[in-house]
Amino acid sequence: VSFKISPSNQISKLMLLKLLQFGNTWWLLLVISFCFHSQFGFAMVSSNATKKGIAAIAQLRSTSNKLANLAAVAECARLARQKKASMLFLPECFGFIGESSDQTLENAEDPSAVDNNTSIQNHESISSFLKSACTETPEAPLTTTAGSQISILDGLRTIAKESNLWISGGGMHIGGAPPDETEGSPRVYNTHLVLDEKGHVQALYRKIHLFDVSIPGKVELRESKTTAPGTEVVLCDSPLGRLGLSTCYDMRFPELYMELVKRGAQILLMPSAFTVPTGMAHWHTLLQARAIESQCYVLAAAQVGKHNGKRESFGHTLAVDPWGTILADAGGAKSTSEVDSAPSIVTCEIDLEAIDSIRQRMPIGMHRDNAKFS
Repeated sequence: VSFKISPSNQISKLMLLKLLQFGNTWWLLLVISFCFHSQFGFAMVSSNATKKGIAAIAQLRSTSNKLANLAAVAECARLARQKKASMLFLPECFGFIGESSDQTLENAEDPSAVDNNTSIQNHESISSFLKSACTETPEAPLTTTAGSQISILDGLRTIAKESNLWISGGGMHIGGAPPDETEGSPRVYNTHLVLDEKGHVQALYRKIHLFDVSIPGKVELRESKTTAPGTEVVLCDSPLGRLGLSTCYDMRFPELYMELVKRGAQILLMPSAFTVPTGMAHWHTLLQARAIESQCYVLAAAQVGKHNGKRESFGHTLAVDPWGTILADAGGAKSTSEVDSAPSIVTCEIDLEAIDSIRQRMPIGMHRDNAKFS
């Protein structure tokens, strides 16, 4: 009988040789079980295990001005290329934040825009402006009266192609959702898209957990009024590793991330537009907890500051490693950080071998699978 052991699993290989030499059968079977589980049961690092790359995670202050929002994304792409990043991660609502549910519905993207062969394209002047913004800061903003007619997704495609970056568009409203079951009112999907460097959609995730929260005197939001929940767990292979997609409020539900890890996720994406009260209470704690329990990198692009008279976001774009260490924090509400402006980016190195190493030293995936409750 032969057993296949990952080349990177040098410690386990040496242990096996020693155990074979001294004939300790019980410990031999235990280590074989651990090696097998590490390789197959907990979705250890795939064939690109030795690959390292740079992730650029954006912090934005989006408004109802789609063109200005896309220009901010283009600036972040330019900064990401300067840092030699291979992928840019954007927050939830990167392309539009309105003042009312009616504005959200009116400005939702046509579902046909997701098709990689779509004919929905922005005016040539808009595309040229965004291409220029990817390489240098525009001397003056482009003025247009066609704000609501701008395709956020087509603009994002332009930026991805011009900057040669993969882009995670952390959340945009796309039509085609079923109406509200009780009131019959129209709804959209809060959709997290991943585009490759050619502008092609590689993955589409519809936010599962919707943010319906009332904190008297502080927060009153009911996302389900205009948004239908998704149902599918979504992963996507990328130049940095296998991505597990989610959006904002999803981060409070660890079972989603356990499923993503079982399916091979190495980097968990949690783009957000967190409110200031909930951010101050839970943001850093939640993101570090998700990283520790999943033994994955966590990248959380964030909205920051006042978007309009009704809405303000916490900020603190964050990168967390599989051990729970914060690698980068862009600052935000109640922060002394100097990196709290928007648009801005923070960067971190993604090292897939670090995931492998941590999971070998502390195989909590195996322990979780083997646990029995009565």
